[in-house]
Amino acid sequence: MITFTEILEIFREYLQSTSCVEVLPTKWGYVRLYYEEPYCDSFEAVLCRTPEELFEVLLDHTLAEQEYRVSEASLKSEKNVSEILKATRDFYITKLQKSGE
Repeated sequence: MITFTEILEIFREYLQSTSCVEVLPTKWGYVRLYYEEPYCDSFEAVLCRTPEELFEVLLDHTLAEQEYRVSEASLKSEKNVSEILKATRDFYITKLQKSGE
């Protein structure tokens, strides 16, 4: 069984490198907060009651951010962007699987 601590370790580098996302413990699970300054209306909070929910929320956010970054950085084809996102998704899923061993 995977724990919240293991999920946070899987995404440690990502969470340290992004200034828009913070993950906090609550008595109901963990909350992923998103806030992008200077946009005051860009606040979002997602309650994750299980480690699996937290993994999915962080993975989705990581992929969305990477898709935006890759799309903005160059004029890559849609296929290239899809390949990059698939590689990122596979990277995190592999880390999750190794964590559960």
